[in-house]
Amino acid sequence: MTSGTDERQALLSGLLAQLERSARAQPEERPRLLAEFNGRLHVIDVTQVEMIEADRNYVLIRVGRDSYHARSTLSQAEHALRSQPMLRISRSCLVNINFVREVNRTLRGDFILVLAGGATVTSSEGFRGKVKEYLGTLRIPS
Repeated sequence: MTSGTDERQALLSGLLAQLERSARAQPEERPRLLAEFNGRLHVIDVTQVEMIEADRNYVLIRVGRDSYHARSTLSQAEHALRSQPMLRISRSCLVNINFVREVNRTLRGDFILVLAGGATVTSSEGFRGKVKEYLGTLRIPS
């Protein structure tokens, strides 16, 4: 019975070593977006995107205090930013939760989010539950 255990142990060690080698061989992916600002095209690191809003046939991409435009739908932008923790707060707005600095409520119960770059956005009634659910995950359990 020991030789079977030794054989399994050697097989598992070989598989673990193979997984570690393949993980190291994979290049680190740094997704980027191409967007326009002041008549020039810029390459934007998706980790810097604070929020995206739909604007007809374009999306408005907020990075700090700057706003970039790209010809895209909000769904396409959401897919491009899938590596980031994006939260849809309305039909036309996605927020990177890494940049939310303050949360307030309206009298109706919608959420007002203040982002690191100073932008303020309000959730819509249809997305209130989803935002509330996310905020509930941030509370320290009692």
